[in-house]
Amino acid sequence: MDIRLLRYFAVLADELHFGRAAARLHISQPPLSQQIRLLEEELGTALFTRSQHRVELTEAGKTLKEQVPLVFAQFERAIDLARCAGRGEVGNLEIGIISSAMVDAIPLALRAFDERYPAVRWTLHEMTPAAQIQALKEHRLDVCFFRLTHDDPEIHSEVVVRECAMAVLPPGHRFAQRQEIALKELHAERFVSFGLTQSKLARFLRDCCIEAGFTPKIEQEVVEVQTLLCLVRQGLGVALVPSSSQQLTTGGVVFKPLSGQPPEVSLYARFRTGDTSPVLRLFLDTVRQCAEGSSTEVPLTQGSAQPAP
Repeated sequence: MDIRLLRYFAVLADELHFGRAAARLHISQPPLSQQIRLLEEELGTALFTRSQHRVELTEAGKTLKEQVPLVFAQFERAIDLARCAGRGEVGNLEIGIISSAMVDAIPLALRAFDERYPAVRWTLHEMTPAAQIQALKEHRLDVCFFRLTHDDPEIHSEVVVRECAMAVLPPGHRFAQRQEIALKELHAERFVSFGLTQSKLARFLRDCCIEAGFTPKIEQEVVEVQTLLCLVRQGLGVALVPSSSQQLTTGGVVFKPLSGQPPEVSLYARFRTGDTSPVLRLFLDTVRQCAEGSSTEVPLTQGSAQPAP
């Protein structure tokens, strides 16, 4: 049904006079009469009774007059929602995350996005990087966050937070009072690490140790950064972690910068190449803004070791 017919009806139902209604609609009276007849034919019932001196609503016309404002209101709402969706202000967003990414920049971005665009429903999915990439390709995720580079023409990668690896030690460690330590000085230490089979970050940090001249003695492999920090706190080993992990500790451990060229372990946003989702665009803009002013950003040392493709 042409919504203009309902507008013509609404004005005539208000005026109950074809001449006045036509004047309000800026049309002549014959076209108005024709449009009302078309509407009545489409509905299969008369909406007005007409006499030489007056126009009155039928029972069907009275009922339609009550409902037309609701139709117009719903129509306007549909238009508004469509415009909001086109701007990315309404919709759904599925976000993949790793636990170590939930520091400053990303939580800040989630809060800011939630406040700015309350009509967007977003859901976090804590997943391994490999699972995130698979979910992206299967359109089960819209964007994901994990560390190190990932070369794939189907996936676009963008640095969100630039940071380097640090050593984390128990407070009584012999290096605890040092300003910084060289990676090779940890050659005799027991290590706590993220799982080598599940974590590309863990494999990269192990390879960095090998490049420094030793193979780390990994005593324990864990999934969560909190578990790793807890084991270090108890003196069960040392570890290499992103510098932003300092925000996740409740104390009892010591973080030390690595001298020379510390490994880069920057956090990346990943999303499908060519994805034009307005919701995704607004979310990424929010992440960029929050990351720009976030305290998690750690300038990279010139010539920092880069993860291999």
